[in-house]
Order: sequence, then structure tokens, then C-alpha cells
Amino acid sequence: MNKIEIREAKTKDLISILKLNKKLFVKEYNEFDSSLNLDWTYSKRGQEYFSERIKYNNGKVLVVEKENIIIGYLCGGIQEQEEEKEFYRKDGIYAELENMFIEKEFRSLGIGNKIVKLFIEWCRKKKVNHINVTASFQNKKALKFYRRYGFNDYDAKLDLKL
Repeated sequence: MNKIEIREAKTKDLISILKLNKKLFVKEYNEFDSSLNLDWTYSKRGQEYFSERIKYNNGKVLVVEKENIIIGYLCGGIQEQEEEKEFYRKDGIYAELENMFIEKEFRSLGIGNKIVKLFIEWCRKKKVNHINVTASFQNKKALKFYRRYGFNDYDAKLDLKL
């Protein structure tokens, strides 16, 4: 296999990241959560979300390249403290690993491991106290993956579909 490079995302990477995020949404929709809005990625808000995460200091977007083609990404960042959170959570700096996707043929090669570790290290440098990640409860593979890095079950969100 040719060399795989992990680097900070740049604005020029936005289209490739959007394509991968759309694949993530379709995968999650088909396998775990049919309530996802499959149009969100390319919506104005979806594009703004990724642009802001790439451009601003409170966001971290990594891309994985092979032969100058982006085959994966991780997006996360520091969460803004909402007034409601401040009432029931201790003060601190919270970050979220918001979304991540690796093309199917490149999974189980340690790439996800590398980018998660890089994100955790970035959070340490930013003096983050807590990192959270959300995964579909039915996605046992993802839950097992994140637990390997010390993520523990924290909240349980239940849903009643009417």
C-alpha cells in the first residue's frame, strides 16, 4: 500500500469532506438511524458547519490522504457552553468528536486509531476537560472502537417513534 498521510484540513478540502460526510450519513441512515436528514451535508448549514470547523481555532478537522485523494476525515471541536449546560454541569472545557469516516476499503488498517489519537492530543493542548462522542446504540462496532480510547458510557438517550 502506498503511503497514507494525515494532515490538517484546508478550505480546498471541503468538497472531498462533504462527499465523505454524505457517505457517512447514508451508511448511518441505512444501518442505524432513518431519521437522519440526507440533504443536510450539502445544505447551506452543513457546508457552513464544515467550513467553520476548518477555519476557526475551536475546530479540528483532519483528512487522510492516499495519492492526493482524501479517503477519510475526522471533524470535532470545542463545544460552546450553553446556559442550560452551565446549570447542571461543572464548569470546564468540553469537546466533541463530532463525525468521522474512512472509506470502506481502508478501514481496519489503524487509520481511525491514528486520527482519534491526534484529536485527543489536540484536546489536551486546548486544556479540554471532557471529550464526548455520539454513536448509534445499535452500532456495536463503533461503540467498541471508542471505548478502546477510554470513552465510557455516559448518557443514554432514548427515543419513542410515533
